[in-house]
Amino acid sequence: MKFKGGKPRPTKPGQKQRKQGRPKGGVFLHKKGAKKAEKQRAAAAAAAAAGAGGAAATQSAGSKPAKLRPGAGAGLGGASGDADDFGHLLDDMPDYRPADEEGGSGGEGEGEGGSDAEQPGGGGGGGEGRPAKRRRKGGQKLSALEFEAARQLARQIADCSAEEQADWLWASYQQQTAASALERGGLTVEGVASLPTEGSLEERLKALRPDSWQQEFCGGAGGKGGGKGAGGERPPGSPSLLLVSPSAIGAVNLIKLCPQFNKACKIGKLFAKHFKVAEQEEVLRTQVMCLAAGTPNRLCKLADGGALKLDRLKHVVLDVNLDAKQRDILAIPETRADWWQFYRQHLAAPLEAGAIKLSIINSDDLRA
Repeated sequence: MKFKGGKPRPTKPGQKQRKQGRPKGGVFLHKKGAKKAEKQRAAAAAAAAAGAGGAAATQSAGSKPAKLRPGAGAGLGGASGDADDFGHLLDDMPDYRPADEEGGSGGEGEGEGGSDAEQPGGGGGGGEGRPAKRRRKGGQKLSALEFEAARQLARQIADCSAEEQADWLWASYQQQTAASALERGGLTVEGVASLPTEGSLEERLKALRPDSWQQEFCGGAGGKGGGKGAGGERPPGSPSLLLVSPSAIGAVNLIKLCPQFNKACKIGKLFAKHFKVAEQEEVLRTQVMCLAAGTPNRLCKLADGGALKLDRLKHVVLDVNLDAKQRDILAIPETRADWWQFYRQHLAAPLEAGAIKLSIINSDDLRA
């Protein structure tokens, strides 16, 4: 038997030979097969026309079917068309349950069968109702007005008084730890040193130590490499001031805003970007630094390991600049947790004793 093209299709090794006269797909291509397929299609078309002929005989072509009048059906027994006339049909349905027997529970009768007072669970008597959603453990989110108020406060807190800054820090500490008023410790007006609202970052930091800023922040009057503070020879890894930022990029920007201090005594880079903990511990053991900038998580790790010594620490400056989501360092859950952990473990006791002071700045408003 020849296929379309005049030649039989070659078979590959291992391939079964198809029946002659019926190629792949089941369509006859030779002359006899084509005639047989044509007869089959004609018979199928005739059968379809015969089936549709009975329905077409009752109405003319293009006319709309007549509407069924109420009670015209043979099985309705001359019903008038009201809902009550179909009650006996619904009773015979196996899944139907009258509303007065169920008490309005379950299915579509839930809204009409009873009030909420009769059904406190909100679901059906058979337990088929949808369960109530559980409240999220994290508490309700802030509304738009509350979020905007918090954002505005974080933006302006650096220019507020020391008392307002202390209250803002205490509110964040309570939110994180659920502490009582007896645990406030040094988070009072006595433990906060407000910075000037004008000038560069270096000028504002100098106001913290107007008479001894060279010894504390520049390693002595002799400039770079002096390494002598107000108390004599400064050991390595013992800064007098910490600049705390929520991110590594923010810490780098703070260092760039202090070119004079960085030139006199290199500012320590205590953040995770491109720096491992072991490398920073080695730097802290060998390098004298008067200032250091870092993130809360890395500062806490270095202080826990003993490489970062805080016995000469006098000031901790917290940067409250807003990120892309309009959140400050105490509004981001991760940085807030890291900061207050660092505070409890290493800053709470000296702050309550008056050895150190907390300050707040907003690097978005600073200029070099």
